[in-house]
Amino acid sequence: MTGPGPAEPLSALAATPRQLDFAAALDAAFDEKMQLLADEAESARVFPREVVEILGDRGVLGMKWDTAQQDSPQSHTDLYYLLAFAERLGRLGSAGVAAGMSLHDSSIAILRRFGRSEYLRRVAQDAIAGRTLLCIGATENGGGSDLQGAVSTAVAERGGYRLVGHKKFLSLSPVADVAILVVRVPGATVGGSGLSDLALFAVPIDRLELGPVYAKVGAHGFVTAPITVDTWLPAEHLIARPGTGMAALTWGISHERLSIAGQVLGACDSALGLTVARMKRREQFGTPLFAHQALRLRIADLDARVGVLRWALRGLALSGARLDARTAAAMKVTAARLGSEVLSECMHIFGGTGYLTEQSPLGQWWCDMKLARVGGGTDEVLWELVAAGLVPDYDSYDRLVHE
Repeated sequence: MTGPGPAEPLSALAATPRQLDFAAALDAAFDEKMQLLADEAESARVFPREVVEILGDRGVLGMKWDTAQQDSPQSHTDLYYLLAFAERLGRLGSAGVAAGMSLHDSSIAILRRFGRSEYLRRVAQDAIAGRTLLCIGATENGGGSDLQGAVSTAVAERGGYRLVGHKKFLSLSPVADVAILVVRVPGATVGGSGLSDLALFAVPIDRLELGPVYAKVGAHGFVTAPITVDTWLPAEHLIARPGTGMAALTWGISHERLSIAGQVLGACDSALGLTVARMKRREQFGTPLFAHQALRLRIADLDARVGVLRWALRGLALSGARLDARTAAAMKVTAARLGSEVLSECMHIFGGTGYLTEQSPLGQWWCDMKLARVGGGTDEVLWELVAAGLVPDYDSYDRLVHE
């Protein structure tokens, strides 16, 4: 029995009729036009909405989310679909497009599981069809990954809520239609937790005041701007009330984190393939770079570790397991740190050409990879999530340790 080759996409694992249909939809969507849009996004420094439209028209998002029933409290996407989609995004060579699509998809995840009003259901359906672009805003000035720093509020008013506040980072806001905002509901603290008064609202972008688009180191297509909100919304815009707001946000972020792991795998495959080709064509000291043992073994080490990541994600994709926050955090932080090393070494092996943005994409890919270690939670925040689930083996300790 043979499986897919080491660098074949995760969609090569398709086994069921539905998975085979999804793999075919991915092949149809990720064509030359999609690649051109991804390439242009980085140079134009704008997220191409047409990418969402294509994924909607080709049925990629529809097939992905048809694996879940919206009326079910366990509404979620099968991990095969999440990871196969993410890995294809990573192979585009545009962190901006990949990050934007995972943010849109994570927003759908929140709406599918927690959105109960007709308005929220319609927003989710339009997002899956590619007609509506979604984004999420949580971070405020000085807050970073710490949601304790959130001071934006939602106060009951005239049968709805008045939202007032500011978000420092709202990625995709210059091109999106609806933003999911994290706010506090004063006086609604549940169980004494500092995060239990958080709630989530779906806010049309035209209800927000957008600031200037940020200039960023990389992921230029992932357009990001600050926003200010001071608007009244009907109650049907409430996605998750206090007491469930943090759970809803964690659900969406866990999708994003696992998607980032898949994107990193795709990006590493692209970088390694390009670098091996460079090593076999480029000659130094009269021989190809690949003939130099120090370089050959360095790239072999990287490829072996990327292979471990690949098989870990394949195992998740086929396991039938449900998404959980700790696994998503562990996969994301491990993949992002490996990806940073892979891109740095590949850029190094390219030599001076790797540093020239008009002669190779390695420098841009290297800058882009940094986003994987910051967006969706920094390394340290994710390690804390992993640490919280560590289980001591007291029996073995008592048997083996004698002080």
